Amino acid sequence: MPKYVNAKSGPKNSVIYTDSDGKQWSFEGGNRPWRNQNPGNLVQGSISKRNGAIGTAGGFAVFPDYESGHAALLDSLKNVYGNKDISGLMKDFAPKESNDTKKYIKFLQKQTGITDDTKIKYFSKSQFEILWKAIEKMEGWGAKIGTIRSLENKAQIIGVHFDEHVIIDSYNIEGYGWVSKDTGIELTEAGKVDAVVCVSSYGHPFLKGRPRHAIS
Repeated sequence: MPKYVNAKSGPKNSVIYTDSDGKQWSFEGGNRPWRNQNPGNLVQGSISKRNGAIGTAGGFAVFPDYESGHAALLDSLKNVYGNKDISGLMKDFAPKESNDTKKYIKFLQKQTGITDDTKIKYFSKSQFEILWKAIEKMEGWGAKIGTIRSLENKAQIIGVHFDEHVIIDSYNIEGYGWVSKDTGIELTEAGKVDAVVCVSSYGHPFLKGRPRHAIS
């Protein structure tokens, strides 16, 4: 398995990982926790950084693997929220501005069987395990798995768009989505797109796909 050392947001909500050999991989589909390898949906911060986060995407930290993301969640529960009960934890961890906090609290209380104000640091080992497993489930870890695609091979142009003067102004490039003509040319010149840069009789640059790849 590649060792990922850097990550960033990619087209269509994908996450682009770079491994230790400089190769890039696109995590596509699935859901945000899976694409970011972040089972607790933690944001970037000191906890994420000290547990090996390698970037951000979609407003959340990206980890090189599940183990690192999981370790960050446990670190957060123990060292940030250890002095809070389930209600206090969720008011900070899953604020009502972006979550159904009451539903989250009821779910965790039902799963752990703890409905009083017992602080997390006093949970038994089994109760703590149930807690983090419930959080990962609530955040969607494992619910929607996508695909991992190597970007080592050149992308194909799968569509074009013309402006009102019937001049190409954008391309739909595999793995990148719709990009401007200038961006498409830059990607091609960087060796990332299977096409060549041509110039029309009117002096307009455009991309031409390889003969074996039709552009519709």
